[in-house]
Amino acid sequence: MLVLTASEMADVDRQTIEDIGIPGIVLMENAAQGAASFFLEMFPDLLKRRVAVLAGSGNNAGDGFAVARIFHNKGGSVRVFCLRPPDRLRGDALTNYQVLKNIGVPIAEWDEEQGFDRQWKEVSESDLIVDAILGTGLNSEVTGLFRMVIEAMNGLSVPILAIDVPSGLDAGAGKPLGIAVRATATATFGFPKVGHLVDPGSDYVGRLRVIDIGIPPKVAESSNARRYWVDEKFVSDWLKPRSPSIHKGRAGHVAVLSGSRGKTGAATLICQGAARVGAGLVTLFIPSSLNHILEVKLTEAMTLPIAETDDQTPSESALPEILEFLKGKQAFAMGPGIGLHAQTVALVKALVRKVPCPMVLDADALTALAEEPQFLRRASVPVIVTPHPGEMARLVHGTVQGVEESRLETASLFSREHGVTVVLKGRRTIISAPDGRTAINSTGNSAMASGGMGDALTGMIAGFLGQGFEPFRAACLGVYVHGLAADMRIGRIASRGLLASDVIDEIPRVIGSIEGFKGLSCSS
Repeated sequence: MLVLTASEMADVDRQTIEDIGIPGIVLMENAAQGAASFFLEMFPDLLKRRVAVLAGSGNNAGDGFAVARIFHNKGGSVRVFCLRPPDRLRGDALTNYQVLKNIGVPIAEWDEEQGFDRQWKEVSESDLIVDAILGTGLNSEVTGLFRMVIEAMNGLSVPILAIDVPSGLDAGAGKPLGIAVRATATATFGFPKVGHLVDPGSDYVGRLRVIDIGIPPKVAESSNARRYWVDEKFVSDWLKPRSPSIHKGRAGHVAVLSGSRGKTGAATLICQGAARVGAGLVTLFIPSSLNHILEVKLTEAMTLPIAETDDQTPSESALPEILEFLKGKQAFAMGPGIGLHAQTVALVKALVRKVPCPMVLDADALTALAEEPQFLRRASVPVIVTPHPGEMARLVHGTVQGVEESRLETASLFSREHGVTVVLKGRRTIISAPDGRTAINSTGNSAMASGGMGDALTGMIAGFLGQGFEPFRAACLGVYVHGLAADMRIGRIASRGLLASDVIDEIPRVIGSIEGFKGLSCSS
């Protein structure tokens, strides 16, 4: 699903109305009908509650008026509070306001010359509030009456249902413009906006529902937006059941460089992650003195002992053997648990330049390149990097706070500058490709805050890469399946206690659900 900015959405609306000929009032009605249905789904007893609709003066208010009419016509108890004089209304918003008056919906006009508390008391006695104050076009800090109202709304203990975007939230950046409504749920129209999906905006949105308002696909495509929301619909066209005649030699051979003294678990998780997503063969390069450990820990993956340093980390002298083995392989992953010995760092830099197959870089491999990220440009094959915010901060010579405050922009810029696909991990992981495609992941939960999760993800992405998926798709698939496996395993059970191995065990069930796999009978 496309993800748009506020300005892109405004342009899509304009084209739909002016070029296609669908009247704005029709789009507004479709939006209101969809929002009302969603809100009734969220709160089946809504029509028995006292509902207050708080309206501003733009199209967002018009949507709110239409929702109020729908609830009123269904027998609900609704009262509308206009925070701006109705004579400021124009176009479709004015039309819907006049309809409300004609059918007798109670409307209160806010008088700023009267005391705030007395007027707010009527609102505060409601059982549910519909926020139709400020829409996606807001681009300046919220002040005055609107700020006072939003502060008071956030202090209530009743559900708040936002129309299009919680009032005060920057729909493009996901940041409160001074203050923003903390909604229980948000109905947005046409497409999700960037601000709904990235932090901290996602904390203000609550449960999000995207309402189809009838925008023709060709209009959306003309926006040239290349931002995507990674959900099952997005990835399902890529992941289909494999042919019954496939064998391990045709399912991709993934090679892995991981592990050192005390870090053999990382190597294990990468190999298992790659195998679980379907890689036919997996081979691990491991410091020779640790080979006996990994031969016990890994049953399905093969191991290849290599030269090591005094610290039992991979040595630069292993380069010729590694490169010889990689000939004809489909993917290579390196980094987790290899350490930062000078010889190991030298090995990483040499491999980045010389590896003959697509590769995934994580953890220590990224730290080894942090002082010279331009080294990535020397790779002759596609590269995927999978930094967490700390690693990303080192790569861009910035701060973790700076990365977290601009995750989408940071990932996109680094991807374009260095010619790599970036997987910026964290809540709502960002995937960015050098050609401008960017995706925001929809899966995952707080129970994933445990050791080894990133190692498993590295292996999963490498596993998809080894099966022939191009880097952006391999990254999106790895991230989506990784998060969904966590959701299916523990998402409705607890917010902690999940292990990386639990996620790996859940992968086949997740992939099967995406494939729509029904199984094969003997008569097939």
